[in-house]
Amino acid sequence: MYKNLLRILGTTCLVIAGIIITTETIAGPKFVKTGKTLKQDDFITLQVSNQTANPISVEIPSYTDQITMKPKERRKIRFKLRNQDHGLSVLYWSPTGEQALLGKVNKPNSQTVLLDLQPGSFAQEDDRAIYDTEIPGQVMVF
Repeated sequence: MYKNLLRILGTTCLVIAGIIITTETIAGPKFVKTGKTLKQDDFITLQVSNQTANPISVEIPSYTDQITMKPKERRKIRFKLRNQDHGLSVLYWSPTGEQALLGKVNKPNSQTVLLDLQPGSFAQEDDRAIYDTEIPGQVMVF
């Protein structure tokens, strides 16, 4: 009976752990409708604000290396998209892995992207990237 109880308890733990892990990894992109599409010919300004109490890292693949931002720091990055690029990708993460991040995107015009990084919940709101797509007025948040 004791062995059966241990088996049941062990199986229950594995099932629950599997559900929790699956729930956290299923998250797909969220689409943000902005009504504004980036223009490749003009300079783009990306403003990133770290609204957390911890350092975060940010990178624009193939444009910047990893940039570490202090808590409450705001940084502006200005650049032009290359002809072969069809959108803007921004990666962000907690260097220690202890902070879940929630990316809030705003596009006041077609050449400015505002990205506020706020504390999130690992179970529901753990973002890692935004992609301003070639689909007019669409931003995907991963």
